[in-house]
Amino acid sequence: MQSFKIGYLPLSKVNWTNDTLEAARENALKFLNTLPGVEVLAPERMLTLETEAVELLDRFEKERPDALLVHFMTFSLGVVPPLFAQRLGNIPVILWSMPEPDPAGGRLQNNSFCAANMNAHHMYRLHIPYFHVHANPATPEAAGQLSRAIAVARTMKALRRMRIGLVGGRVPGFYTSCVSEMLLRRELGPEVKLITEHEVFTTAKNLAPEEVEAAKAEILSDAPLHPTDGPKGDQFDKAVRLYGAMVKLKGKFLVDTLAMRCWPEVILDGLYGIAVCSTMGHLTNHGHLCACEGDVYGAVMMRIGQELSGDKPFFCDLIVCEGDYGVAWHCGAAPCALCKPGFEPSLRCSATVEGGGVKGVTDEFPLKPGRVTLARLGETRDGDGFRMLVCTGDGLDTDLFVRGNPLKIKFDAGCEAVRKEVIENGWEHHYALMYGDQSQALSDLCRNLGIEFHCVK
Repeated sequence: MQSFKIGYLPLSKVNWTNDTLEAARENALKFLNTLPGVEVLAPERMLTLETEAVELLDRFEKERPDALLVHFMTFSLGVVPPLFAQRLGNIPVILWSMPEPDPAGGRLQNNSFCAANMNAHHMYRLHIPYFHVHANPATPEAAGQLSRAIAVARTMKALRRMRIGLVGGRVPGFYTSCVSEMLLRRELGPEVKLITEHEVFTTAKNLAPEEVEAAKAEILSDAPLHPTDGPKGDQFDKAVRLYGAMVKLKGKFLVDTLAMRCWPEVILDGLYGIAVCSTMGHLTNHGHLCACEGDVYGAVMMRIGQELSGDKPFFCDLIVCEGDYGVAWHCGAAPCALCKPGFEPSLRCSATVEGGGVKGVTDEFPLKPGRVTLARLGETRDGDGFRMLVCTGDGLDTDLFVRGNPLKIKFDAGCEAVRKEVIENGWEHHYALMYGDQSQALSDLCRNLGIEFHCVK
């Protein structure tokens, strides 16, 4: 995990400081230093004067934090947070206020929330991305809110640095996989780099023996070949080589995420001759996120899901949306890290390609149960911005009742509400499934990136 730097600003006023506030500052720092992948830049004491803050700003400009955490120990001057945020490149700001203590003897103790209120106005008017945490240090509420805000800020950084390798473009007729490269880059940050399928096939053919063996070892660490329905002839060798080629080209093109035109060319015998589903699942499972059917926005949504949840995302269709549950499914391209406990995944021939049972390779298993969020990033109706659909629910214990990778979901809003939203507002038919209820984090992300937020829950 790449280090994420947080600049911590504990702000107070000279005549309001006390030992209780100093303990709160120490507890805040202790918690921040427990977060994995987080580096904390902080002064040795509370900041009470503008001159003290400006001295610290000189240090921060050299260290370049990725986000600011402004902790309002008491009411404080409003000049400091916007000064820091703007001088440091409009980085995200987390405004942390604390519940007001009992006004003993009628004296206002901290006035922390009022300070956050004032600074939220400043951030809003200056178009600086910001979050709000309202909790006492060393409490579960503070830990949860701070972790979410940092995860969203980290995701925003990841999007600005994201480089997507688009292999072969979108598949035929899937306008839901269209991408506006410059809109994406301008509004959210990801860059798209084009990779031809010809180069992928050529690289696969010319892999060195040791590269082939390394790729095979990674694939077989995910799943064994099915004893009766495994890939035929040289199909497994081709799948191994394709996986190795994709990993190699990811490095050559300096991309961190992939989207692949997975049919028809890869399937055709005259061009390559396999189903590529399991290859994409292995890629995602080993840290090379890959979206199916050339869907770049789907790949971006997968990256968002992984950053927020800390788990592998699942690129999927919604194939059932009626009755008590919906079904998220794809044809065998899920990462096996998401396999249902107690079920062994297996590498098989596709159940759909050329009538089924002809061409490998798919990696088949039902997904693990748990709290889930189904989400889609897409363009607005007139293509002048972005919108996001978010549906939450419970992933149910699911058998392999349909070949591929199914998960039954009991949506919080019910299938009728989800179905109505999806059809009446014309959403794309690909989704990223992430584990946990990520609706608030996605709401915060959309608010700060100017994405229309549509939540069905």
